[in-house]
Amino acid sequence: MKLAVISDTHDNRDNILKAVSIMNERDVDALIHCGDYNSAFVVRWFDSLNEKIKHNFSGVFGNNDGDRVFLKENLGQICNLVGNELIATLDKRRVFASHMPNEETVDAIASSGKFDIVLFGHTHSVMSKKLGNGVLVVNPGEACGYLTGKGTFAIIDTEKMEAEIIEL
Repeated sequence: MKLAVISDTHDNRDNILKAVSIMNERDVDALIHCGDYNSAFVVRWFDSLNEKIKHNFSGVFGNNDGDRVFLKENLGQICNLVGNELIATLDKRRVFASHMPNEETVDAIASSGKFDIVLFGHTHSVMSKKLGNGVLVVNPGEACGYLTGKGTFAIIDTEKMEAEIIEL
């Protein structure tokens, strides 16, 4: 399974549309957004995801997401917005996602033995590492590119347990 992971889109229309286009072209199976969409109108840009991805699109809220009720009402038409933490099983892999867990929390979750993939955002810094216990820990960086000047997201191959960082 190809799992796309994006975070910190911060209303960057152009980069969201680029990422969506790449996800569609690469025939991604599912998408997890690790928060900081920002405004409810981002649904317009994610709406061009193909139907397969839309049916497997989940996300968590970030600290900069404004009106969460309106965001859930609008983006929730195509995204399963679950709150602050996501726990899911995708392709027999247990996945944990959150926007801004601290480093100690990420380490504890990754070493708990309960998850195969741990995802987070917030730092705007790319991180992809496979731990000794086989757990894949990924921060896809910032899709918006505002802080680093580089928009990024990730595509994880859940069979190989490898993440590819895609630059926008």
